[in-house]
Amino acid sequence: MTSGIDVPCSGEQAAQLVVDGLSERGFHVVRSFDLNVATEGVCDCPHHGTAKCTCQYVVLLVYGTTGAPAVVTAHSRDEQSHLEIVTDPNAPSDPGLVDHVLTALVEAGGAFAGAPCHPSSLTDEA
Repeated sequence: MTSGIDVPCSGEQAAQLVVDGLSERGFHVVRSFDLNVATEGVCDCPHHGTAKCTCQYVVLLVYGTTGAPAVVTAHSRDEQSHLEIVTDPNAPSDPGLVDHVLTALVEAGGAFAGAPCHPSSLTDEA
């Protein structure tokens, strides 16, 4: 299962909104990967053909009170971000945690009601 929300804003804005929204709801959020930190912002971008890439990819581990974390990714290019809960059948997260995180993502996406960031679509694919 893949669940996510698209928001018209930068990856950093989207990731920070997720961290803030989930932290306010009592979840512990750890940024386990950040593309811009890993590459120091310098890479040959396949989308732009520039030396300094404006794309972003962030992996967030969201911990509830017990068990394995839920994994949320924020992937962006050109001020468009896709927030997604990544599930792994080999290391399943608590389904209740995933449901709470998805609800929080949808609510966090609603915080983009003002320009330029607001939710553009919600997806839930099996």
